Amino acid sequence: MGANESAEIQVSFNHSNLFYFAGEQILGNISFQSTHEKLVLDGIFLEFIGEIGFTTRQTRQQRDSNGRARTENYTEYHRIPFMTICFPVVKPQYGQREITLYRGQYSWPFEFILPQCLPPSSVPSTIEFPYVKYNIRIVLDKPWYKLNKKQTYPLTIFPRVNLYQIQPAQQPVPFSQSNRKKIQLNGYLLEGGVVPGKNLSLQINLQNPKRSEIKRIEATLIQHREVARSHHAEIIFRMDLPDIREFNGTDFNRTLNLQIPSTYLAPTYTYMSQCCSPSLSINFTYELKLDVKVRGLFTDFTIHVPVIIGTEPTSDQQQLINSSVEMLMPSAPVYDYDEPPPAYESVVTDVKE
Repeated sequence: MGANESAEIQVSFNHSNLFYFAGEQILGNISFQSTHEKLVLDGIFLEFIGEIGFTTRQTRQQRDSNGRARTENYTEYHRIPFMTICFPVVKPQYGQREITLYRGQYSWPFEFILPQCLPPSSVPSTIEFPYVKYNIRIVLDKPWYKLNKKQTYPLTIFPRVNLYQIQPAQQPVPFSQSNRKKIQLNGYLLEGGVVPGKNLSLQINLQNPKRSEIKRIEATLIQHREVARSHHAEIIFRMDLPDIREFNGTDFNRTLNLQIPSTYLAPTYTYMSQCCSPSLSINFTYELKLDVKVRGLFTDFTIHVPVIIGTEPTSDQQQLINSSVEMLMPSAPVYDYDEPPPAYESVVTDVKE
């Protein structure tokens, strides 16, 4: 049981890491140490709050010291609750309007079920905006002439995204690109979907008929997060593919496994929030970016390959990995990357269990 404390309130949850899937039941207990001789409350309740944050670019008119008008660009920060659900924990008894607590220790259990359709929490994240956040707030509802006491606990929530139910996640994803030196990189992902902690299997075939020097091929897994029109690209990992540094052979064939970090990764998902008009879209997508670095001017080229990140693997990913395939352990440095995401038409817009 996980616990968070203040001077008076201690709250425990059935998941100590405060991670839940959409549609899952949250169980807990509120322990309250009353230090008042007599404390009058209208009630005690929980608030489940989903909030999105995004930025927009705006313009405004300003006047300088001489009174001349000028146009100024600025960034406006938006924080909008898209979901708020209240769950009563303690209510006045029938025929009474208030709850009276005296000095001493009190304990109240609580439980509720999360909605089935929720966008994922924005993790990982190295910046504040845009975001999707969830909180549980404990409210001691005092009479109107007194300030309510509130205590907040952040939750991490993911929708269930079963790759076995998504056809593109089980199919190969081909790619091909060349440069003016006739270097041709062909290949495919063995499967278009993967879950954290598993391997993204990559088959590459490099043709280099002129024996140009290929300095390296850099692989980057990127999470594209878009809330309203505010976009951020989060680097999950970046690494050089092996045995291709300073390569000048005529061909190179290899099957590689890129291990996805065993951490919380928001799954590929699209959600439309109806909290305001017009509705706001929330999109989480991924891509594997392959940067081919070639010696010479204007010879580098890039390939963008869409990847589906799920929470439950395909049946093939449950099987043992062939021992002849090389295992690569990429690091996960923090970078920023501002190119727009690739097309993801093949990815379902909404995944439900």
